[in-house]
Amino acid sequence: MTHCAMSASPSAVTCRSQGGTMLPFISPATGEQFGEVRMHTPQEVAQAVRELREAAPLWRAKTPRERARILLALLEVMLDSLDDITAVLNRDTGKSRQDALIEVFMTADMLRQYARHAPAWLRTRRVPRGLYFFKKTYVAYKPYGVVAVIAPWNYPFALALPPVIAALLAGNAVALKPSEVTAASGVMIAELFGKVPELAPFVRVLHGDGTVGAALVSAHPDYIFLTGSTPTG
Repeated sequence: MTHCAMSASPSAVTCRSQGGTMLPFISPATGEQFGEVRMHTPQEVAQAVRELREAAPLWRAKTPRERARILLALLEVMLDSLDDITAVLNRDTGKSRQDALIEVFMTADMLRQYARHAPAWLRTRRVPRGLYFFKKTYVAYKPYGVVAVIAPWNYPFALALPPVIAALLAGNAVALKPSEVTAASGVMIAELFGKVPELAPFVRVLHGDGTVGAALVSAHPDYIFLTGSTPTG
């Protein structure tokens, strides 16, 4: 069991763990360690995917408009936590507070736009039937089920949350594996989701290095979204 909390202090994120392999938070600006989090085991990763698969039908049953409403609650949490988020990104990536703020605002704007347009984008619509004039043809969007998102280190907020949010709006449950290089940002993202009770059961943030990513792939999610190089993939 790992317990983590954000703060606006220089440490930004602190974690307490009971056993297991620890993943340190290292500031690239100073080389100093400012925290750690316990890595998930392969067994825990597989269990998380199973739990998401069991929960997915409940999320899928919600309309796009209902999902958008819930994700807009996440937006409010993000904006309320702005100082804490930028403090974590500053310490975790070495970016200036201004650059960290831009990353958060980019993500917030994307979330707002996706939530605004998702009901229209995802609606079932008729399409031209061509020579099949005696038939009615439609396009209907169906969720995959469980989507795995493997995110990079260089924009640990702006390149992690958008695919997670898009997958959620489309009716999927999501397992996010942040980069081990910016593990503190992953802990912070997990805490943000935890502050939205209607959303928390349908998202898991899995902490660790490449072995955790490999375990996530081996757990057979229905779709994998990877941002990274071909060798990494």
